Amino acid sequence: MPDSLSKVHWVAHRGDCEHYIENTLNSIKSAMSNGIEHIEIDVQLTQEGLPVVFHDNNLKAMLNLDTCMSKVSFSHINKQPLTPRKKTTVLTNDEYIPMLSQVVSLIQKSPNVTLYVEVKNINFCYFSYQYVYKRIINTLKPIIKQVVIIGFSYRFLRLVKKNSTLPIAYVLPSWKHYSIKMLSNLQPEIIFSDINIIPTTEEFFTKKETWVVYEISHIEQARRLMNQGIYGFESFTPSLLKAISITKDK
Repeated sequence: MPDSLSKVHWVAHRGDCEHYIENTLNSIKSAMSNGIEHIEIDVQLTQEGLPVVFHDNNLKAMLNLDTCMSKVSFSHINKQPLTPRKKTTVLTNDEYIPMLSQVVSLIQKSPNVTLYVEVKNINFCYFSYQYVYKRIINTLKPIIKQVVIIGFSYRFLRLVKKNSTLPIAYVLPSWKHYSIKMLSNLQPEIIFSDINIIPTTEEFFTKKETWVVYEISHIEQARRLMNQGIYGFESFTPSLLKAISITKDK
């Protein structure tokens, strides 16, 4: 895991969603071109077990298909234009769901970039934990030293720990899930947390694991978290992350 993960770091949440549709090659490229070296994406398997980059449990909002990813083949969704979740500054004609292998090829060109791969829980409704692990890890092999596996699934992250040396990041479902038992059994290098569940009285300066908090929407939130000892920030907006960087450097 890169040294830059210590102290202040910023993570582009699904790439640059300020200017491009989330989880697309363009959103990832744009975040990287803005100097963001930590990129988070979401991964699901298609019907035939192909890892693709997509967040939602249902395809309705972005592809107008009332079904889930694991029930459609890639040929059915390949090159189908995505509907933006919100108005973006730049819309191109190639905003499609990318294969994970395409993202891997992109990240290979930037050895300083860390890719945070969130394995969505819906995968486990249709495939075994072992199958999901093999399909995704095999695809990530060319950049394996640049990867952190993220997830809400305690069981899947335990599987990753058992079968690899990959760093893992546990996404806290609620603050009560942060416990000595979890830390002992899972031993996550990183913990991701929604900003809304972080107690304002909690101090993080002496905690062993690295903390990343989402969704950061303004600099004041980051300043408050820094005062509590948290230095990892995830946002849909790379320009905000760059502003935090400038604040940090002053």
